[in-house]
Amino acid sequence: MLIIFASRTGNVRRFVNKAAELSVLGLRTCELPEIPSFQRAHLVTYTDPMGAIPPMVKSFLEQHHRKILSVSGSGNRNWGRDFAAAVDKIHQQYGIPINLKFELSGTHNEIQTFIDYINNKSEPIETNLRILKFQTDSCATCATVAGALDNYGIPYRDINPFDHPDLAAQYRVRSVPTVIVIEGEREILRMVGYKPEIIEQIRGLIKTGIQP
Repeated sequence: MLIIFASRTGNVRRFVNKAAELSVLGLRTCELPEIPSFQRAHLVTYTDPMGAIPPMVKSFLEQHHRKILSVSGSGNRNWGRDFAAAVDKIHQQYGIPINLKFELSGTHNEIQTFIDYINNKSEPIETNLRILKFQTDSCATCATVAGALDNYGIPYRDINPFDHPDLAAQYRVRSVPTVIVIEGEREILRMVGYKPEIIEQIRGLIKTGIQP
């Protein structure tokens, strides 16, 4: 498995190198801006000031985000809410699952958690459907829904209705969490709150393409 990473101060590079040494699966690594030919990879990045995604990483994702299985990031907890915030923004903008947010070059336990995720996580299911999950950071049920979707490898886009009121109005979202499955321009399924049976329906739609 390939790990693509961006490192500014060397912390991410040290983290990735340690992970490659400890992994029994023989992880390969590549540092941006070099981009090899690849089918699937995991991404590790740093965060720019004010919690921004580094331009080099943003440019890479604009072309290759569909090939990225997870995103992890280094940060400093002294930054408060901006701690490894690029990871959250990448997840929100591209729907890429989050593996890990770690301090500086990572502890041994953090590196092992990163490796375990890569070893055990199945690849996301390929789909032509779009899945929008409207959520807020303070919503516990939203986190439960995210966990259920992630467990099945179902790709989705996180949208905070307070940050994107135009999209909330367009899709008639009145509460969170709301999950909407869209085929083309047509809504084919909606879940308000957390309903395990509808999660199963979404899983079935993604796997078979059969409409309800």
